[in-house]
Amino acid sequence: MGTMDSAADGDPYVAVYESAQFKDLRRRSNAFIGWTSVVFYGWWFLVIVLAAFVPDFLRKGLGGPMNVGLLLVLLSLVLVVTVSAVYLRFARTRLDPLSAQIRADLEGDLR
Repeated sequence: MGTMDSAADGDPYVAVYESAQFKDLRRRSNAFIGWTSVVFYGWWFLVIVLAAFVPDFLRKGLGGPMNVGLLLVLLSLVLVVTVSAVYLRFARTRLDPLSAQIRADLEGDLR
């Protein structure tokens, strides 16, 4: 019986997966996802903590039917749109060129 390494010998996909370029691509992607997750979940945690411990602050009126709690929830939609736009720019400028290079190296003459 062979080991997994001997089965992977000659497999270009395993070689790409273990390459420094692919590791760099994963590191960049995971770093962005980590930071945006901290920001987004931190925002929601802040809103939940405020709702639990300072509900009167969230009920404070800002004019008409708008209050601080509703404003914070609406700002979370702005946060989602902002994070999405920043990710699209990040992917276009940092991830796509590296992934295109990896793809070109993998496909070689096939393209």
